[in-house]
Amino acid sequence: MKNINEINRNLDAVEQTRHITNAMYMLSVTAMRKGMAQIEYNRRYMRFVCAAVKDILEKSPEVRNAYISGLSAEKRDTAFLVLASDKSLCGAYNQNVAAVVQQQLRRTAEDGREAIVYTAGQKINEILRSRGIDVYRNFDGASQVPTMHHAYVMAQEMIDIFLCGYVQDIYVIFTDYVSAAAQPVLCHRLLPLAVQNFELFGLRQPYEAKMTYEPSVEAVYEKMVPEYLQGYLYACLCNAVVCENLARMTAMQSATRNADEMLKSLNTAYNTARQQIITDELTEIAAATELIHKAI
Repeated sequence: MKNINEINRNLDAVEQTRHITNAMYMLSVTAMRKGMAQIEYNRRYMRFVCAAVKDILEKSPEVRNAYISGLSAEKRDTAFLVLASDKSLCGAYNQNVAAVVQQQLRRTAEDGREAIVYTAGQKINEILRSRGIDVYRNFDGASQVPTMHHAYVMAQEMIDIFLCGYVQDIYVIFTDYVSAAAQPVLCHRLLPLAVQNFELFGLRQPYEAKMTYEPSVEAVYEKMVPEYLQGYLYACLCNAVVCENLARMTAMQSATRNADEMLKSLNTAYNTARQQIITDELTEIAAATELIHKAI
């Protein structure tokens, strides 16, 4: 049987851990709710931007530039922008993203091409490096508190490497919030653009409104594509943050529940040990009394 002092130490340690996990659960709930509001606001904006870009792709097939077709038909490298977490304690969230990254890298290698990996999240950066994957650059802070500035920096980096001809195509890998029970890890193509790029925002049906572009379709397109990419990446970051906090909320809730069970078990062990001590003391007193009576 454990020493009662040892049980007391274990009780204090588990109680402190429970306070921490419960606090992290509450923080994750708050962060997730804020992130869900940002997702909804961003989706409203992105529907208008995506509708305009999609309209040009569908109704102005004569428009041709590097965003649509690239600079060359030859095989070149592929870039992956991986969005995950800066922190741990979120269950298998980062591991699931890393598994999809490895799957995509294998497909790229089978196609005879190299892959350039970017990350947004210190933890996913560490996990990929530990698995032997070279990360070209990590966008610090983008996955913790995403802002439009983070999305702008990332979009400009992706545009630069694409227009310079370093890569043939660019993909973003992130966790999409569908519901509390479904957060799939997706791999969506950023560049070159195609009609399929806009399915995330519910624009599968043709955009019916008649639009006039000034000064020209080409000029509007050149301006709107960077805006689209920036908004799209911000939407992906917001989805990733919500899914991360949902995963952490679930993990911390489970940890708190386990701590409660451990506290119950330790309290039972403490009461048993305490009762055993009292029983031993009473036994010693009874034995001593009996000896005294015999001596008399």
